[in-house]
Amino acid sequence: MKPAKLRPRRLKGHDYGGSGLYFVTLVVRQGACILWDWRCFLAAISRREDEPFDEEPILSECGLAVSHFIGEIDFHYTGVKVEKVTVMPNHVHMLIRFGIRAASGRLIAAQTDLPTVIGQMKQALTKYLGIRVFARTYIDRIVRSDKEAEALAAYIENNSRTWQRDSLCPKIPRTGSYEWLEILNE
Repeated sequence: MKPAKLRPRRLKGHDYGGSGLYFVTLVVRQGACILWDWRCFLAAISRREDEPFDEEPILSECGLAVSHFIGEIDFHYTGVKVEKVTVMPNHVHMLIRFGIRAASGRLIAAQTDLPTVIGQMKQALTKYLGIRVFARTYIDRIVRSDKEAEALAAYIENNSRTWQRDSLCPKIPRTGSYEWLEILNE
């Protein structure tokens, strides 16, 4: 079953380069679970839905590249800061701020906008890996309050623990014998 197509929902008339905080989700093409090491992925997905995954996720080579390129955003764009990020097996969540405060308290305005930053990061990743990892579009949400920012930061922090309840987690049947379950028990 193919995941639903992502449709960009940009707010008309909004300045995506002006000061603000955004919650961004990038989804791997066709929902492929390629960003975590396969053993880590199977350990997470084979748990009961109410059983949290308390281990630190191990990223695959592709996941490490994604993490690296997201980490480079702060260095390449003046006035832009990735505040929180989590790399999941088939998607990435991040809080990204445009317009940051210097140590002096002065606001440093972003010299670009959200679509440019995301597009160029994805383009650099594609060039590095030789394949396009993410879907063409992405999901973004304008964060409008500190309370909402705190809730989204907590969601990002705990997403790997509760991934089985995530809408992007592939559902597997819980009956029958699976070779990969036996591998995990070794």
